[in-house]
Amino acid sequence: MKLSNFNIAITSFAALAGVAIAAYQAFAPSGGQQPVNVTAALDQTAAKADAGALIETSSIELANGASFTAALNDGSDKRYQFGQLFDANPETYLTLAGSDSELNVLVTFGNSGAQGVTALVYTPPAGVGPEKLASVADVAILPEGQMHASGLPVYSFSLQRSPGSQTFAIPGRANGKGLWLRIAGEAGAGQLSVGDFRILREAVAP
Repeated sequence: MKLSNFNIAITSFAALAGVAIAAYQAFAPSGGQQPVNVTAALDQTAAKADAGALIETSSIELANGASFTAALNDGSDKRYQFGQLFDANPETYLTLAGSDSELNVLVTFGNSGAQGVTALVYTPPAGVGPEKLASVADVAILPEGQMHASGLPVYSFSLQRSPGSQTFAIPGRANGKGLWLRIAGEAGAGQLSVGDFRILREAVAP
């Protein structure tokens, strides 16, 4: 199911770890704005080359020092170690249990202040049949501070189910103190497996 917008009110990102109950309805679909579909995978090396040789950039891993909690009050934080999705180790991955068909993860950046999220990188787990791999990720960047918003952009990416990594650009270098990540697979996929994510901010190299 495609997600259309957020209906959330977050007063302080210092309390994001306890937002699960209040945010239960935040990711519910509604009949408003359609999600922003972004399916193009970008090669970072080529993107940097196109930008010109005079400016060198480096990637900052926003998942370093971040906290990971369940975005919905569904008890998934007791079933899964969400940090394994962001540990930069492609050999670790999560397999959904029981009747779970998707993961909703709230990532709170450890850096002070809002961060510019430039891209996400996904690597599917090796040795798992493609029919059992996650196939879609929906991402929303959560601004810092008090926020009352509807129609917050949701970027929808198609995840590859073949070996290798793919990079997805976040349009407009969205700034936020965290992000909401929903990961799902095709209907009837059974025990869905989810690989490794990196959350990047491109910065000018010192």
